[in-house]
Amino acid sequence: MHPLAKSRASSSRAERSPVKGAVGGLARHFEGWQPAALAVLIAGSTALLAVPRPVDPVDLPEPRIDLLALDRAARADEALAAQAERERLDVDVLELGSAIFAYGEADAAGDNLALARARGRVLEAAARASKVGAPAILALRAHHLRSFLLEVRRWERTGEESEKLQQLAGGFPRMVRRSGWLVDAGSRPRLLMDRAVLAASFKKRWNEVIGLHGEPFDLTLDEARIFYRFLLLHPIRSMEGPGQYRLKKIEELAAVDPSFPAHLARGVVLFQLQRYPLAVESFRRHLDASPDGPMTLRAQNYLRAALGRARED
Repeated sequence: MHPLAKSRASSSRAERSPVKGAVGGLARHFEGWQPAALAVLIAGSTALLAVPRPVDPVDLPEPRIDLLALDRAARADEALAAQAERERLDVDVLELGSAIFAYGEADAAGDNLALARARGRVLEAAARASKVGAPAILALRAHHLRSFLLEVRRWERTGEESEKLQQLAGGFPRMVRRSGWLVDAGSRPRLLMDRAVLAASFKKRWNEVIGLHGEPFDLTLDEARIFYRFLLLHPIRSMEGPGQYRLKKIEELAAVDPSFPAHLARGVVLFQLQRYPLAVESFRRHLDASPDGPMTLRAQNYLRAALGRARED
């Protein structure tokens, strides 16, 4: 056979080869390698990816949030609000609502003396309303929540704080400005807080104002998770600084959500505060508690970085 014809035949057989046709993407760079050698190389590369290496911690771990559970909580609140509109609430529950409005007005005005008096009236009204029963109080809260969400969106749209918003949320606009939770502090502010965070923060404040806690008033687990997730991502501006604030919120979140990797989160914040020995301890405690969990490699990387910084100090 002519050498040129032989070359063409070999080329044709190579093009028809199923093995040749199956090779694509990254594998084409390894043409000519023996299969065993290629397998060893790939296995070694995979192992390298799993070897801990120093990585400075940047992102905090976030709590697991069940969006369906949040939706169920929102729908339950809406049903209670609709019930409060259909069925007139007991007079003692309505008086509690009026006392809350007076408290909100005093809070919005920044009048501490009036605020103290209004709080006393709220607590007295809450004691009477509690005898009517928790369902009626929850219906009142849901009705206030619905109105609050509407007033907040109106505030974002117009830039004007309505009297209703002040009655429902007191100094809320002042607080979000001070905390840095406005994307734009101009005439038409836009909040960083979405509907779920707004609802959770309102319900938490409402409970604190009336002084009722525990079941069935407490936030659901997922409401608490999304509330604290927001605070960790957007710490308020304070004299103590964002690091110390985050450490406090990590403790509060861990108290209600044992599944949250609090040791890992503490380690991240402590590293960012340049408190490297304490960060080392936190990362080690996470690894002791979760030696083969989904965040193990991340914690090992952070630990190696913290150890290196601690030795430098």
